[in-house]
Amino acid sequence: MGIYDQLKILEFGAGAATPLASRYFAEQGARVIRVESAKRPDFLRTLNLTPQNPHGLDGAPMFILLNPQKESVAIDLTKPEGPALVKKLVAWADVLTENFSPGVMAKFGLDYPSLSQIKPDLIMISGCLFGQTGPERSYPGFGGQSSAIGGFNHLTGWPDRESLGPFGTISDSLAARYVGVAVAAALLERKRTGKGRFIDMSQIEACIYSLSEIVVRQSANGESVERAGNRDQTGAPHGVYPCKGDDRFIAISIFSDAEWQTLREISGITTSSNRHRHQDEIDAALAKWTAQHDANELMAKLQNAGIEAGMVAKFEDLLTDPQLKHRQHFAPIKHDHYGEMQFEYSGIKFSDSPRKIEKPGPHLGQHTDKVLKEILGLDEQQLASLRSFDVLS
Repeated sequence: MGIYDQLKILEFGAGAATPLASRYFAEQGARVIRVESAKRPDFLRTLNLTPQNPHGLDGAPMFILLNPQKESVAIDLTKPEGPALVKKLVAWADVLTENFSPGVMAKFGLDYPSLSQIKPDLIMISGCLFGQTGPERSYPGFGGQSSAIGGFNHLTGWPDRESLGPFGTISDSLAARYVGVAVAAALLERKRTGKGRFIDMSQIEACIYSLSEIVVRQSANGESVERAGNRDQTGAPHGVYPCKGDDRFIAISIFSDAEWQTLREISGITTSSNRHRHQDEIDAALAKWTAQHDANELMAKLQNAGIEAGMVAKFEDLLTDPQLKHRQHFAPIKHDHYGEMQFEYSGIKFSDSPRKIEKPGPHLGQHTDKVLKEILGLDEQQLASLRSFDVLS
């Protein structure tokens, strides 16, 4: 049995900040039901809306990969019957997650004060960009903005060039980790006290919290940490160097004089022994040496000598990596439109509690009838009536 086999999660919202968190619970056995609508779909479903995609909202690989093991119920919340159906599903759920802008859930009568009247021990978490309070709370946004607002872009790039955003929507990915931990903590509290809880999580604040050291250094002595490319304030040499082959590189980090001496002996570099003052000269010599070697072989050689080194992996390298294969990081699952796709586990394993990813992200509304029959006890006539009023869409 999965550690969360009995857990029931009702999911609203889009993107990754809270949906990614509920996905962690899903792979550990929780039943996660997404409530969504084609009238205003998850933006991830729209990423592949091109003439080349004949599958419409069900053809976006990003959505499919981020939402395995979930069920999808199509309910239009703008119809009066929509929120009424949701409230019945709330009575079933243990946890409700959402990352709409503040006020959206309240507009439909689905805010925590209203829902806690239906389900007093409900755990509800909201994970919007700025949180539920404050002058900027209504600002809608995405990870691209939050990485800039949260300070990540200022640190990313070369010192003599413009700032760059880190790859991906980093605040969504970071926030999901905090959401998962907060929900787990609230579940533990409920087990002890029987009480529900509302959790207000700000993606921006989670983002900034991950840069705590930089903020503290600024507040303590006015020090402003600037972009440094691949350089490090304590390590030298510290960078990424070319290797044999097309677009192949290796990362090397040296943090002690003993490691530097070892690297000099292996590489034959005769540049200045003062590794901090002559980094440009050392980088040039190292690059000339590494370019003569295979990245994977050089990585093994340096690691065996006690040097921190890592081949810069391409994505095809990850799919065949023996360590990832040993830990069964990837789960091959067949999708209706794309055939076999490689889904990823979160990297979390609990002893004596198997994780599982067996179903790809759902088609929009794929489980509407099943869920409404099984959980709410609706019959075919009732479903037909709801469809006639365009509620289940």
